[in-house]
Amino acid sequence: MFSCNKDNGVSTINIDADLLPSIHAEGITTFVSDSGITRYKLETEIWDMYTQANDPYWYFPEGIYLERFDSLFQVEFSLKADTAYFYEARELWHLIGNIFIQNLEGESFETEELFWDSKKPATSIDAVYTDKQVRITQPERIVVSQGLRSNSAMNNYQLFNMESELYVKEEKLQKDTEATDSIAKTNVIQPIDSITE
Repeated sequence: MFSCNKDNGVSTINIDADLLPSIHAEGITTFVSDSGITRYKLETEIWDMYTQANDPYWYFPEGIYLERFDSLFQVEFSLKADTAYFYEARELWHLIGNIFIQNLEGESFETEELFWDSKKPATSIDAVYTDKQVRITQPERIVVSQGLRSNSAMNNYQLFNMESELYVKEEKLQKDTEATDSIAKTNVIQPIDSITE
């Protein structure tokens, strides 16, 4: 950035490109294509792009909602997080805080930190990973582990240091107003030997 002084000289002001976004946008809903095919829907309140930073990145300080589509435009998975970074050159997502992912099979994943290396093949078992605690809710059970590795669709994954496995019994449907304002299953956790037909 340059400015002129009263002696017609030029003063230079240095600005740290890591501190000032090149582009700032608010209230965004957009679709992203890959090779001419729509693959993602992205929604966010604030999207800051730091394109001149040493490691260019996007920053979503107010959270992000993302859907990934398969070739038939079915939602392979949906993702929500409180904060997100996307490092452009590395094609690496860093998600932080109250992360909730749901895959096509209806499984949900909850954790506090997650990385998604979108440069890796979608089928790679380590495209998505975390070393933090992960809670996986499946139709018949809840699994808690310390660490996860998965493919991009979150339907082929490995769990590490499993901490617990609880079996659930569906009781009723109720409106979940705090999380997603959608109909959600209310489950009662019971030991497996106490579940009756």
